[in-house]
Amino acid sequence: MQPITYKGLLIGIKIDKVAKGSNPITDPKEFVQVVTLKHSQGSYLLAHMHQPKKRVTAKLQECLIVRRGKIKLDLYSESKKLVKSIFLTKGQGYISLNGGVGIKIIQDAEIIEVKNGPFKEDKVLI
Repeated sequence: MQPITYKGLLIGIKIDKVAKGSNPITDPKEFVQVVTLKHSQGSYLLAHMHQPKKRVTAKLQECLIVRRGKIKLDLYSESKKLVKSIFLTKGQGYISLNGGVGIKIIQDAEIIEVKNGPFKEDKVLI
């Protein structure tokens, strides 16, 4: 796990490896909750449901997971300043918490994007 900050603000987290067990990656206060799961054959994670509770989100956060290929992410601050570029390959992920992201496909890629909802048309181009 590699936290990426700009002027003291956590803009995102790069996930390189998945540690053994069930491990929360994002702080419990974040709008997107990301947990990695790595368990041995025969393990059983208890069946469960989540009780409906009202949740209010003030901003959109997203998680990108590369299933195949290679991508380059340009990471931007909330003030639209390019902070850093990183590369992701198969099995790696990135959680965008504050700021923006540009995605360049370096090799044919399959990417899973997960974000909080409900969906609203709110995209602001950088």
